[in-house]
Amino acid sequence: MVDPMGIHNRDYFRDEAPRGPMQPSTGFRQDGWAVKWIIGVCVATYILQTVTGEVVRGQLHSGVTDLFSLDLAGLRSLQLWRVFTYGICHAHLQHLLFNMIGVWVFGRMVESVYGSKETLAFFGLAVGLSGLSQIAVSTASSVPISVIGASGGVLGFVTLAAMNFPRVPMHLLFIPVPIELKWIAVGYVGLDLFQVAGSTGGNVANFAHLGGAAIGVLYFLSGIRLLPSGGNRFSSQSQSKFSIASLISKLMPKRKPN
Repeated sequence: MVDPMGIHNRDYFRDEAPRGPMQPSTGFRQDGWAVKWIIGVCVATYILQTVTGEVVRGQLHSGVTDLFSLDLAGLRSLQLWRVFTYGICHAHLQHLLFNMIGVWVFGRMVESVYGSKETLAFFGLAVGLSGLSQIAVSTASSVPISVIGASGGVLGFVTLAAMNFPRVPMHLLFIPVPIELKWIAVGYVGLDLFQVAGSTGGNVANFAHLGGAAIGVLYFLSGIRLLPSGGNRFSSQSQSKFSIASLISKLMPKRKPN
């Protein structure tokens, strides 16, 4: 539980990425900018948190963290930037490190399919909706919390990459045998479900993880794209042109020429 008032005695719910450095056995594009941009912004924000804050009970607290974290009080005050900015803040160096490893490994897979702009848009969607899912569950449970961390987006990357490349072998640290990506994704989701069922998650935002994972699956199955230029796994030309942006443009009334 988190005290929503004050930054020096707050134990933020950490939206932590799955533990364990890993690397796919096959190469993916490295010329995209979205993954590098996400990592750069998260690292820069962590430096700002460090410069302006202090470590309390093993977690980094600062005015930046307090301003960017996601909580119900902020949403009620219409501080809507928190829906996205909480995802670029982290509680400590290890929290940042594991999330950025996840962004680098799985985000490049996603970027190789959908392109940089669509990948960035998807990450923002996954971060936003996964954070809101955690706040909704916590509010329903009458447990006030604040959430920080990028791994709602990371879990979105994990499941979306697994849906596109289910049989890609991944080499995990300390495990000599490669494991197919689909089983890694299943393992991450299963771990969160186990922690939720057993109430063993501690300060980890499990519902944000599960929300991000669900968004990755639904995004893949729906075929909807957030931007007109977003990549599409479907071969049909009519399907590949469908996007939320194009749908909105079609619904808007057309202006008559003067």
